[in-house]
Amino acid sequence: MDAPSLTAAVRRELLAYPGVTEGAHRFGGIVFHLGRRELGHLHGETVADLPFPPHIRDELIAGGRVSAGHGASDRWVSRRVEAPEDVEQIVALFRLSYEHAAAAALEDEDEDEAAAAEAAQERSATWRERLARMVQRGRRASGSSS
Repeated sequence: MDAPSLTAAVRRELLAYPGVTEGAHRFGGIVFHLGRRELGHLHGETVADLPFPPHIRDELIAGGRVSAGHGASDRWVSRRVEAPEDVEQIVALFRLSYEHAAAAALEDEDEDEAAAAEAAQERSATWRERLARMVQRGRRASGSSS
């Protein structure tokens, strides 16, 4: 059985979400945006690069799900396709990137600072829970017990 296409899987997931667009990446490949925010980009069928806030990036790296990307940047992560199951993991990372970008876009539009702060706290708790589950799955898949 052939490995699933990374590009097709990411397109199928992301382009179903409201406001997501795709285009050519300046260094080749495909880039996905939500408004002006980049959700990440693909370098062919082998590598995905995604931006996350430093605290999420650090947890993803610590969980072994991604490697640091883009040199000295404290925002970017990379994930290579080395096995068919990596495609679904990359799709999950793009989903996480989309959800984070969508939440940030809502905060940008929100004029009520108290409501925005409360909503941000709730989203932060949800993000921590999701991130913990993703990191835990990554540790189980890699056989790490730490």
